[in-house]
Amino acid sequence: MTTLVLGADGQLGRHLRTMLPTASFWTRNDLDLSRTDEIGPALTRLRPTAIINAAAYTAVDRAESESDLAWRINADAPIELARFARDAGIPLAHISTDYVFDGEATFPYTESTPVRPLSVYGRSKLGAELGIAALCPHAWIVRTSWVFSEHGSNFVKTMLRLGSTNENLRIVDDQYGTPTYAGHLAMAVVSLFQAADTAGNRVPGGTYHATGGPAITWKQFADVIFDKARNLNVLTRTPMIQAIETSGYPTPARRPKYSVLQPSQYFDQALPEPIDWRSGLVRMLQTL
Repeated sequence: MTTLVLGADGQLGRHLRTMLPTASFWTRNDLDLSRTDEIGPALTRLRPTAIINAAAYTAVDRAESESDLAWRINADAPIELARFARDAGIPLAHISTDYVFDGEATFPYTESTPVRPLSVYGRSKLGAELGIAALCPHAWIVRTSWVFSEHGSNFVKTMLRLGSTNENLRIVDDQYGTPTYAGHLAMAVVSLFQAADTAGNRVPGGTYHATGGPAITWKQFADVIFDKARNLNVLTRTPMIQAIETSGYPTPARRPKYSVLQPSQYFDQALPEPIDWRSGLVRMLQTL
């Protein structure tokens, strides 16, 4: 049996490596998802028994000027994966995002809340969700948000780098979300494949939200990062942080001001520990 993990060098992919040591891990060098015509033949040669798509075009701002590439990787490629999974009768898990919502809500988004993405990135990720659901109803679409880990580039590592060299930082304080530790996300994804009832029935296909912990702003998250980093001696000094509005930090892509996901109850019961960014942050800093 061969589980294929795409996006092997990303934050989630690196954690999945430790949890699925016998899986096949493909990077862009193994399969360029922008070349969608190569996906089917490559999968046919490997003959995987399960697929986890942790790959994505995640340059949110650059996607505004590279929309064709973003759509090929974020929408067209996952749809090809879904087509293969359907025809082969194998499970598929695809990672999606809080950016499928418009941020106009004042309470956490559930799996069934109507979607309305604001950016090319968000629309391309929604395109994948719709295509996968139509082609492969038994697939799992796992939405998450504000992912961070010891690996790759993310907000926590950016704050640690800037905090070590700057006395003052300006951080957006009017965008709310829920950070997610990639190690917890990996645990959640793997649980979908491993869980089965006594009759051998798998977790139903559909959309799941894998995140947890209190909703915070980017500025509030930075405050916690620096507090924990100082206590754990990751940093010896921390900067002063000035709260700013989104308008004070303009970007090509619009971000949802409120993109808090309501965690799926399934993960509360299936996981050995709760998904909570606070414990994930401590684990990351201790590792660093």
